[in-house]
Amino acid sequence: MTRKQLPVDVVAWLADRSTMGLKPIGADAIATRVGGARPTVNRYLAKLVDNGVILREGAGPATTYRISAPLFEHPTPWST
Repeated sequence: MTRKQLPVDVVAWLADRSTMGLKPIGADAIATRVGGARPTVNRYLAKLVDNGVILREGAGPATTYRISAPLFEHPTPWST
């Protein structure tokens, strides 16, 4: 997997978890699931949070992440 694919995989997995009604998840579990190094995943998580795609909850070791809204609520080029 290329590093450019990691944020896509993170968002897709968090969206899937959200549709299944699962709780937010920590960075370590995300890194394990998407197969990325923890520092790389942390960088992408920070960027995704800054862009409003995902939400960070908690602090320190208890920090978890979830999708900010269902993907179909985000504007798409074909929805206008």
